[in-house]
Amino acid sequence: MIEPKKSKRFQQLFSGYLSYQLKKHFYRVWIDDRRTSVKPDSGHLVLANHSSWWDGLLVFYLNHKVIQEDSYAMMSQKGMEDYPFFRKIGAFSVNPDSPKDLVTSLRFAEKCLQEKKTVWIFPQGKEEHLEKRPISFMSGPGYLCERNPGITVTTVTFYYTFRHDQRPELFIRVCDEETGQTSSREERTNMLRVHLETRIDHLKADIIQDDISGFEQMLKGFPTNSEWLSFWKGRK
Repeated sequence: MIEPKKSKRFQQLFSGYLSYQLKKHFYRVWIDDRRTSVKPDSGHLVLANHSSWWDGLLVFYLNHKVIQEDSYAMMSQKGMEDYPFFRKIGAFSVNPDSPKDLVTSLRFAEKCLQEKKTVWIFPQGKEEHLEKRPISFMSGPGYLCERNPGITVTTVTFYYTFRHDQRPELFIRVCDEETGQTSSREERTNMLRVHLETRIDHLKADIIQDDISGFEQMLKGFPTNSEWLSFWKGRK
């Protein structure tokens, strides 16, 4: 397992770079934070859907700007080898093809939770199309919830879409989740999968209905070509 090696200096610089990139590529980034407890007094497990190259970067950005907790994120072995800088923002590797390595990574995640830190996981284990149903869901989150019943569980859903403008928009919804009492790890895993899948579908429905009343603008992108053309047209 490749362990994280956080660097506060790098995180500050990277946050500024990432803000620039998001403004360049997205027209708007919106957030609907529905959490009731902003600072949980326990280990915190965050489960996010994974459909885009941007997701890993957004985990860091969202934590840096909104969640603001001592966070660590599980990332594929290959991703860590291709982009080693992720170590500096709290990523640690997992290789699902190696049972030994998988256990090591889950134990590291459990250690973080027991120390009341935050662990981010993409339970799909790989990028899947945003509209794929049912979503894939690995058993790791169920394992962690089973062994650490007092932790806080949160889902984060990312939804990328074109609406009325030249560049795409990103909608993010953050929700508390009840883990409940289940008799088996398989049932707990399926319950968590249903939670995440339902959140994605509800977010999709709100966007289709153009109901973004619960969202706040998190980031405003640079002006688009159409906005510049409208500006110059208005000056004539």
